[in-house]
Amino acid sequence: MASTEQRELDLVEKVDFRILGVSNNEEKLQLLLKTYLPPLLLKAGSEHASVRNKVIAICHRLQTFIRPPGVILPVAALLDQYKAAESAIVKHFDIIFIQHSVDRLESPAERRALLPKAFRGIGSDRGAGVTSLFHIVLRLLRDLKIPSRGSAEDTALRKDFGLEDPVDAGFVAEWLGKLLLLRPSAPGAVTSPGLTEADVSFLTLGNKPETWRPAAAGLGLSLPEVRIKAVAFLASGAFTDEERFIPALYAAASSDFRISGVGDDMLKRTTVSLEDRGLVKKLFEAHGRLAAPYRIRILGLLSKSEVSTTFTDEILATFRANVVPPMMDEGSGSSAVQSTSGLELTKVHRALFEYINWVARIGPTKTDFSKIGPPLVKLLQTFVENQGWPKPEKGLSHDDVALRSRAYETIGVMAKGNTNTMSSNEKLSLAGWMFRSLAEDPTPDVVVNIDGALSSLTGIFKQPHNLHTQLRSILLSYMMMEEQQEGSDVVRSARHAAAKWANQCLPFSDVQARWIDILAIAGRRDERSDVVEEGQKGLDPWTYYANADDEKSRELPAWQGMVQAFFKEPVALRVINSDEWLHGRAGGGGGGGEMDVDERSVFVNFPSDAFLAFPVAVDYCRRILFLTALKGEELFKIEPGWERQLGTLVHSDLATRRTIRRYLASGQHAATYDLLEAAFEGMIKENSTVSVECARSFVDLASFAPAVVLKPLVDRARELLPLIISNKRDMRVLGARAYGILAAHPANSPETVANTKAGLADITKNLKTAIGSELNAVEGAFLALAHLVSRLKYYGSDAAGSDAVGDLGELFPKLDTISSGSLSTQESLFDAYSQLWTAGVQTVSTGGKSAPELKEVFVKSFIDPLVVQAKKGNEKAIIALGRLALSLPVATEGIDKTDDLLGLLLEKLYALYEIKQAEVHFAVGEAITAAIACWDAGVVQLTVDVETAESADTYRPVPKRPARITAVLEKLLLDCKNTKPSLLKASGIWLFCVIQHCSHLEEIQSRLRECQAAFMRLLGARDELVQETASRGLALVYEKGDPELKGELVRDLVSSFTGTGPKLKVDDETELFEAGALPTGEGKSITSYKDIVNLANEVGDQSLVYKFMSLATNAATWSTRSAFGRFGLSNILSESEIDPKLYPKLYRYRFDPNQNVQKSMNDIWKALVKDSNTVLETYFDAIIRDLLKSVLGKEWRVREASCAAISDLISGRPFQKYEPYYKDIWAAALKVLDDVKGTVRNAALRLCIALSTTLVRQLEESGSTASANAMMKEALPFLLSEKGIESGVDDVKMFATITVIKIAKTGGKSLNPYIGTTVPHLLGILSTIEPEQINYHYQRAGEDNREKIDRWRSAMVSQSPISEAIENLLRTVNKDVMADLAPRLEETVNTAVGMPTKIGCSRALSTLATRHSVDFTPYAARFLQLMEKQVLDRNDEVSQAYARAAAYIVRVTPDESKLKFASKLQKLYLNSEDELRRQKVADAVLALSKISPDHFNALEGQLLPFAYLAKHDTDDYVKKEFAEVWDKHAGSNLTVARYITEVVDLVNTALDSAQWPLKHAAALAAGSVVAAITANADLTGQANMDHVHKAWFVLERALLLRTFPNKGDLLEQFPPFVKKSRPWWEVDREFAAKIKQIAVREAKRNNATYRPSAFRNLWQIAELRDDLEMLSEIAVIVAPCMDMSDDDDEDNDADKMDVDSGNGSTANKVVRGLDPKSSVAWAAIEAITRGHNRLGMDRDPIRELMKIVLAFEENKPARPGTTNKDGELRPFIARPEFDIIRRIHWYSTAAEILEAAHNTEAVEEGAVGGVMEPLNWFLVTLDLDKADVGTEDQRLMRIRATNVNTATANNMKMAAKETVAPAKVAIEKALQDERSLDVRAKWRECLVLVDELLGLLERLSS
Repeated sequence: MASTEQRELDLVEKVDFRILGVSNNEEKLQLLLKTYLPPLLLKAGSEHASVRNKVIAICHRLQTFIRPPGVILPVAALLDQYKAAESAIVKHFDIIFIQHSVDRLESPAERRALLPKAFRGIGSDRGAGVTSLFHIVLRLLRDLKIPSRGSAEDTALRKDFGLEDPVDAGFVAEWLGKLLLLRPSAPGAVTSPGLTEADVSFLTLGNKPETWRPAAAGLGLSLPEVRIKAVAFLASGAFTDEERFIPALYAAASSDFRISGVGDDMLKRTTVSLEDRGLVKKLFEAHGRLAAPYRIRILGLLSKSEVSTTFTDEILATFRANVVPPMMDEGSGSSAVQSTSGLELTKVHRALFEYINWVARIGPTKTDFSKIGPPLVKLLQTFVENQGWPKPEKGLSHDDVALRSRAYETIGVMAKGNTNTMSSNEKLSLAGWMFRSLAEDPTPDVVVNIDGALSSLTGIFKQPHNLHTQLRSILLSYMMMEEQQEGSDVVRSARHAAAKWANQCLPFSDVQARWIDILAIAGRRDERSDVVEEGQKGLDPWTYYANADDEKSRELPAWQGMVQAFFKEPVALRVINSDEWLHGRAGGGGGGGEMDVDERSVFVNFPSDAFLAFPVAVDYCRRILFLTALKGEELFKIEPGWERQLGTLVHSDLATRRTIRRYLASGQHAATYDLLEAAFEGMIKENSTVSVECARSFVDLASFAPAVVLKPLVDRARELLPLIISNKRDMRVLGARAYGILAAHPANSPETVANTKAGLADITKNLKTAIGSELNAVEGAFLALAHLVSRLKYYGSDAAGSDAVGDLGELFPKLDTISSGSLSTQESLFDAYSQLWTAGVQTVSTGGKSAPELKEVFVKSFIDPLVVQAKKGNEKAIIALGRLALSLPVATEGIDKTDDLLGLLLEKLYALYEIKQAEVHFAVGEAITAAIACWDAGVVQLTVDVETAESADTYRPVPKRPARITAVLEKLLLDCKNTKPSLLKASGIWLFCVIQHCSHLEEIQSRLRECQAAFMRLLGARDELVQETASRGLALVYEKGDPELKGELVRDLVSSFTGTGPKLKVDDETELFEAGALPTGEGKSITSYKDIVNLANEVGDQSLVYKFMSLATNAATWSTRSAFGRFGLSNILSESEIDPKLYPKLYRYRFDPNQNVQKSMNDIWKALVKDSNTVLETYFDAIIRDLLKSVLGKEWRVREASCAAISDLISGRPFQKYEPYYKDIWAAALKVLDDVKGTVRNAALRLCIALSTTLVRQLEESGSTASANAMMKEALPFLLSEKGIESGVDDVKMFATITVIKIAKTGGKSLNPYIGTTVPHLLGILSTIEPEQINYHYQRAGEDNREKIDRWRSAMVSQSPISEAIENLLRTVNKDVMADLAPRLEETVNTAVGMPTKIGCSRALSTLATRHSVDFTPYAARFLQLMEKQVLDRNDEVSQAYARAAAYIVRVTPDESKLKFASKLQKLYLNSEDELRRQKVADAVLALSKISPDHFNALEGQLLPFAYLAKHDTDDYVKKEFAEVWDKHAGSNLTVARYITEVVDLVNTALDSAQWPLKHAAALAAGSVVAAITANADLTGQANMDHVHKAWFVLERALLLRTFPNKGDLLEQFPPFVKKSRPWWEVDREFAAKIKQIAVREAKRNNATYRPSAFRNLWQIAELRDDLEMLSEIAVIVAPCMDMSDDDDEDNDADKMDVDSGNGSTANKVVRGLDPKSSVAWAAIEAITRGHNRLGMDRDPIRELMKIVLAFEENKPARPGTTNKDGELRPFIARPEFDIIRRIHWYSTAAEILEAAHNTEAVEEGAVGGVMEPLNWFLVTLDLDKADVGTEDQRLMRIRATNVNTATANNMKMAAKETVAPAKVAIEKALQDERSLDVRAKWRECLVLVDELLGLLERLSS
């Protein structure tokens, strides 16, 4: 052991010695440690303490040696050793040294390579070093490059990084997630919510603050950057969805959008199931410890998990943590939860309520909800109450109000799911709480939610329950509560909710619930419509019958109880107070105010506004009474429209009336009396609305009530007098009826009756004189008298003796005496006489009169007046004629003495057949029936409305007249054979009436078979009403017969339509209905009967007519005239066997456009076809074939019906069933879509929509199934044919296109076989479907507007659904599809004409080139070649679209094709003949540079020189486009130098062009090349002479061109070129001479616009060529241009081109402020001034100045007026015409020249030359005598020139005193006049210089 220890120590010491030896050399130290450090550290785990201590000491010392930044330790080896070592000390030091050098590794790849080593086993590492290791991992993540999602590298990332072990991956994901929660601690900082202290310690390396401080040495990291990298790593393929789910949640809730965006994406893409209980538990736990943003996210996730609703305890804890304040629920929630406030808290609450709502909807079906439901409801209530309840606290924000609304809503949903878990008190308390909230919460935004919650709460009171009493208390309280009253907290009516609750929570039999409904309908004036509607719904028994599932729910309310409750007891006394249920609100507090009626009054419950509810209550009690009476007999079935049916039966059906009368007679007397009393009280009220309705109810009830019940009311009959004399006719009639029932009652004594009669008689005496209201009273009195006398007869009262009727003849006037009176009076007397005659009361005395005399009296007094009115269609007169027959006297011996009178009366009635109104004929029929059958007719028996003396069944005061019955029947049967239409119609109706009212008589029963035959004949009548009469008559005949007779009737009917009987034949010309009866809307009319007969003949079954017509009886006439009910002939007819040929025809007729026919056919179909599905399956083929044939028939109604029938037939059937007919169906549908009839087109459109919808749905649901493919195979080719989208019919084309678009959207890969065909068709449709109006406006628009329209059209194509369909089709393109599509698409591109189609083609090509590049590559070269032509399209939008397409295609074409395309574009440009083609080329090149920049770069050797040339094009558009290309891909002068050879070649080629624009562009490009060369020379310090030589070649050629716009820009580059080419022209004299020649040549050009540039170029060349003396030559050239006279014209030289203008000239930029002529003059002056030799100026400035002066003076134009006012000679420049030039330009130029002369050293004292001293000459040109003229800058420049002139003269000592002295005077004057301080200061300086000069001259002269 000792030797081993020593050996280890020796080894360690040797390493230590070596380390010490190289500790001062970083490089050697690093190499040594790379080898020895890992083994050395491994010894720290030795079993010998001495070795361990030695190693530890070395490590501590080593940490000092490795501090220099150049020392990098073997991190990879150390990391491997860390993973393999077991010793904690070894791991400790490994980690220390890894941390030291991990950031010093130079290569990111090295650091990335460490990640797999670090990850492997990290999840199983439980040592202390794992904290540091994870921190090292975070450092390494910074260099991690995440591959694209879904790529192969991404998929392999998990394996490549060593995360195959789920433990390791889970560990890393968990801690990366926790890292997202970390908040770096600082003094006073909030701890990281969601993390424990251990977690924080782990992430901060033991709570080291510097861990997350980027500035900290060695450890500091940037937490935001690391988080971003961590999230990106989590989103990669290194982790599964399960591992990264919780971290993704943390990331999504981050406040850093860079992190939250990735987190959101991870959550959206996750495949983790939220139904995993373990995951849900984690989410709840996280919610309990995390801050608000995270809780919001968690709640959102929980709202998608159904299993989360089973975590009841956690849900409650979650709610308490988020809602309940800490003081109310101490200890709940974390500090993070409690600290949430403000907007964040609002968001939490919103998310919480969403989740609770989810729990309420899903939870009850998943778990026992009793533990959570009630507590949650209570917590929600608490939340609302904490905001203030029922009135919220002031200052609630909009968000708080929204949460309040949500809370109310959630309470409703939650309570609805807790029906069985809430106690009765809890339910009632919650209901009261919600009602009070609705009534008293003033927040407008919560109303809808509270109302919705109340609707939901109705579910907790679902029937049956035992809370009726308490619930009524709540509902009645809020129903009777008044809102908006002073001192009341109620702000809103809860009446609608109360009515709704009453209807849903209380049974229909509940009396109080019905009372609530009555109050809802009329309890208040101006009640809201929804409240009224709810009340009406509650009173309608059908509401309950339709939804009830048991008989108890259908129990009618007890009408006796309603009478007692409504009219006998105060409702307010029954309202139960309950503070608990109503939350402190007294139940009786809303009783509706003080009662203003006696409590014992029937109006006890109808105070003030509620009074209007009184007639509603009375009427409802009446109707329920009738329903109750009929229910026991099962005579009435409650169904929709029951009120109308009940009213019809009660008034017109004897059986119904007898049943009700028996019911009331059997008992119920007290309740009946109470109801009658209530109706009576209402009837006598002054309110007309109330009284009329109550009167109607009273009369209905009293007509059935036993006499004993009516007895207590008899004494009050006199109170009805106001009704009798009312001004309202309805009131008078009802009052008279009521009066007759009560006043004639047997309880009244004869004396009372006599007195009553006398009182009425007194009123009637005023008949002849009365008018207005008095006449109304008279009419009412007559009616009352008639009812009184007639009811006395019915009652059999003792007062009905001769005294009662004896004087009626005197009281009642004869009808002939009032024939001139008002119609109202006549009709009143008609009614009165009808009542008397029906009762058998004779108003004509027969005593002592013979039959003829009697006849004369009747005819004159009654018959003739009645006939007059009857012929006018007055039904009252007609009825009176019939009732007159009942009063005709009959002899005791049995022989009528008035047979001829009755016959006459009948003849008068027969004569009314010509009346056209159908309604009148029913009155005639009733009159005939009453005349012949008397009291044996049902219509007469209906008159009795009192309890008769004998049984109503045997009461026959006037018996039938058998002979007359037989005679009338024979006449009617005979007339039914008549051909006269009006008589035929009248006879049919009369016969029907006779059978209807007298079918029980033997005389009628024995002739029913004849009646049937008559009705059969009437079926062929032309009048529709006659047909319907016949149809109904056939049904009536069958109904009235006995079983034996019924059988015979059926046999007769069948035989009449079969071979044994005559066939019914109707030809096409037969008009069976009157014109206009069934209008088509097009000025024509059609008949339904013709179609029926045609159908009967077609199928060979004439009985079909009977089957049809027996049910075609729906006209309003029948339903209003009588209560026939429904007839069941179809059931009888269905017993016979059906011919299968009938099914197709009958099925089609079920969809006939005529509603009557349609309904009849449906009824027949239901009757004949018991199993519709079986029949349709069996005869499907026959039906569909018949429909496909008839859909193309001649008659529009048949076509329309066939379309609808086909649509219905195929709906819902498997495709295989109708696959053989599918194509034919499409063909027929699209053909009929262009029908001439609008309704047929609509039907066809619906069929097409059905076909389209079926196909699309099949594709959506089934994808590429056999059915979908089969449908596609049939439908798509047809839709693409000339019958579909290629159709010339717009509607057909439009629909076919829409269908194809839908198919394209859902077809997917099943469309692949059709893409090659479909896409070209759709591309073509883009143009043909464009509205014609666009083309119209396009042709008439200007150029600018056309461009706008084109842009709009292009945009519309891009947004078009057709384009979207094309995109959808191209999604699934593969190699095979491309092979089919490419040639078709090429053909479409070549042949396309319309702009939209071309735009679509370009989009399609772009899509193929980008999305299907691999499959498109083989065809790309061909399409790119095709684009060479298409990019030149004349339409700009099209050419640009194709240019973009070409740019996309270039991406996938071979290099050879790319080069060819680029060459083609260049050739097109150089060969173009106009700017339009160059613009198209520019678009193509720009598109290529933008869309495919990489491929453009590959072609830049060819395209960049081209772009450089073209960016100088004379067309602005071309210039702009190519300039953008150049700037994007080059943009520097160095690029020009790089491609100078190519550019020069292109420029040279362009200069050879025959097109002037190209020549000019080449010239400008040449100038630009020169500018680039000179700029590069400035950059490098010397010019590249090779480039100079190349540029000279094109520059010289360019300058040879005649002047053109912007040639001045070209010329501007000549002087810089000459400057940079100095080495060349200094040695090459020929080149030097050429330079001068060019300068002089250009200066001699006569273009006025070009001259300023040419003159400037001339003096600049003179300036550069110091080897030349050019001033004199310049003066000669420019001198003519200095002439400013008006008659000078220089614009007619032959050198001036037509295009020459001043636009764009550089001269204009220089000579700003001058007109063109002045600009040229100044350019000439400047050329002379600056054209001197610079070397000469340096040698002898005075001589050079003199040359300048002489150049002006010797070459000036000869002009008069060149002397000043003293006669002295003035300088040429000083002329007045040059004033502006001098001010703008001359002062500064003179200053510069004089400064050049002043600064030279070669000044000879006293040198003078020429005629005029040059300095004096310049001084004179400075306008010192006009010193105040010009701007301040100009004045300063004048001073500058003066100073320089003076200083130069001072130096040269050569000025003349006579010149200087006047100058001084002028300067002094200028100083005196000047206002500017700056200018004055300069003048003073100038004055000093002048004084010095004068002093010098004085000294010289002395």
